[in-house]
Amino acid sequence: MAPARPAHVHRVRVRPADCDHRGVVHSSRFPLFFEAATVETLRSLLGSYKELERNGIEFVVEESSLRFTGSARFDDLVKIGVRVRSMGTTSVTLAFEADVDGTPIATGWNRYVAVGTLELRNTTIPEGVRRVFQVREPARRGS
Repeated sequence: MAPARPAHVHRVRVRPADCDHRGVVHSSRFPLFFEAATVETLRSLLGSYKELERNGIEFVVEESSLRFTGSARFDDLVKIGVRVRSMGTTSVTLAFEADVDGTPIATGWNRYVAVGTLELRNTTIPEGVRRVFQVREPARRGS
């Protein structure tokens, strides 16, 4: 079965400030790129991050993983595909696949825990928010 298509694709143009002295994107920038991709994914799925707050929650990174498979340089356009990797009662894990011109450069994932905006502890993700994160498999031919 083919993987589900990305929930969102985010693009980042590499700036000089993103690079080390050799002109290669520094490893510390990828978590920032992935965070921007997360915010834009939420915007595309919910309308804005504020929609989470309207539902009484916010997402906090609980765990993160990052693997480098290549590199990007100043002025490259990095494309980051974001997919829902898993969904729990109080958490959602988003997977990231970054490439430059179709060449993979990094993969990773972040597990976000829903935290109540008032009680500041883990809380159940509201059903309306859960629905937008449901993994959608590609339609099967003949179904």
